[in-house]
Amino acid sequence: MSRTRPLTPELIAAAALEVGDREGAKAMSMRRIAAELGCDPMALYRHFADRDALLDAVADLALNDVPDPDPAAGWEDRLRHLAGGIRSVALAHPGIAAHIAGRPPLHGNGRRLALAMITALVDAGLSPTQAIRAAQALVAYLSAALAMAVRVGGDGRDERWHHVNRALSESAGQPAGDALPPTGSEEQFSYGLRLLLAGIRAEAHDGRPRQDGVTTAGGG
Repeated sequence: MSRTRPLTPELIAAAALEVGDREGAKAMSMRRIAAELGCDPMALYRHFADRDALLDAVADLALNDVPDPDPAAGWEDRLRHLAGGIRSVALAHPGIAAHIAGRPPLHGNGRRLALAMITALVDAGLSPTQAIRAAQALVAYLSAALAMAVRVGGDGRDERWHHVNRALSESAGQPAGDALPPTGSEEQFSYGLRLLLAGIRAEAHDGRPRQDGVTTAGGG
């Protein structure tokens, strides 16, 4: 498109997100984004130090579509809302999904969502130190699950899935059937998230001393 407005970081990030939505991750180059804006590629470097910096901004812009959880909801519902929302929004933007998986955003929306996550974890009964560590574990799981969904695409029953399914069937002596969810699927993601939330619940209620010296016995 021809450029009629001065370049700003916001304009560049918005144009890059549109390019990625239309053409996928391979189109997310400085040259292609500059062509979309009708400018020289070097003009982008006046606003972003490198391609990663630009993609960080694009990723954060995409996450603007993840709403804040209802503060009146329980901590588990808030974490499901956040994790599921981030996954859904990332997958809706194919050009930037892999970058979000490999390099979770740290700008405005990334910080907003991280704060909401840590707040929910503290409300679960974790100490601030535990909440930060639990948030790191949740982000690691979300990143891995998202990367898997991006890599596989489709319905998740790729060649590798069929190999694993056959191996499980041979080991168990009977067909695995529906026991193995499609790779990268919502079913697989939700089940793993449920296990993580159960672990957080146990961590908050096991009565062991926290890192800050406060115990959690009988915690709420």
